[in-house]
Amino acid sequence: MAEKSQMDKHLQNSTFGVPKVNPDEQRRYLGTFRERVSLAMTIAEVTDRNNVDAFVTEITAHPHLQVILNGHIAQGDLAPYLKIASQHNLKFTIRNDIFYGMAEDDYGLIVASDHAINENPVDLKKKYPQLPAKAEPDHKKTLLDKLLGK
Repeated sequence: MAEKSQMDKHLQNSTFGVPKVNPDEQRRYLGTFRERVSLAMTIAEVTDRNNVDAFVTEITAHPHLQVILNGHIAQGDLAPYLKIASQHNLKFTIRNDIFYGMAEDDYGLIVASDHAINENPVDLKKKYPQLPAKAEPDHKKTLLDKLLGK
């Protein structure tokens, strides 16, 4: 009787593949588990160039981690992150399977370990809430601006 269940299990795995542990969690975090994630950036945050500094801060603090990128993001938006990961000699992977999200609030970049690190928080806005924004280019002040104290 036990042999039949082993054979049945083998046939099921051959036909449908090995079952995954927490498949929804793995899809959300681009193929890894939440417990391994150090930083998670949504697609909207990845496409915003002001968030590159937070990424650099994270990988400088944790140089042994790897970067996982959502391949559904335009190559031009991924380029700064790929360049920085290469400069810091970090392993990176681009995942472009169809089941990874393409919405603005789906994850577009994950900095993760190969083992559990249980970092909290991991979301960019919670982990780096007050990174200074890059200064706007100073426009020439008019006389009216000077009088109004702008």
